[in-house]
Amino acid sequence: MLDSLFSQIGAVLWLGVCAFALLKGDKPERFAASSMVVAWLATLAVHRDTLLTGVTIPVLVIDAALFLVMLGLSWRTDRNWPVWAAAFQAIVVLVHVVTMIDLRIRAIAYLSAQTVGTYGVLICLAIGTFWAWQTREAIRPPENDGI
Repeated sequence: MLDSLFSQIGAVLWLGVCAFALLKGDKPERFAASSMVVAWLATLAVHRDTLLTGVTIPVLVIDAALFLVMLGLSWRTDRNWPVWAAAFQAIVVLVHVVTMIDLRIRAIAYLSAQTVGTYGVLICLAIGTFWAWQTREAIRPPENDGI
């Protein structure tokens, strides 16, 4: 799964955004980032190179679990980004389901929809982390330089 330059660049971007969320985010961002890293590692562990003629059921289960995490975050927090992240993750899960129902979907359509959904979740996490970080910095009292 990390055999092409494109997938390696995506992995660096994915881990970079998750590291940013773990370092600068609040509790919801850190929980989402850790869940995303666990889901990504689990997908790497169960993914088998196929000809994209069918859906890998373990990957579907992992993506559905990540969808439930994002849905739970959107329900439990007062932030907007988990709602959007859950919507993008729903796209990822629905593409799996649609491909299971109709195998005539071409591989490029399957991969394109998966990529759009996945990067949508990643962008939502990055924006949510940035907002949480900036809000926290804005309410922090200025430091006294001893003057």
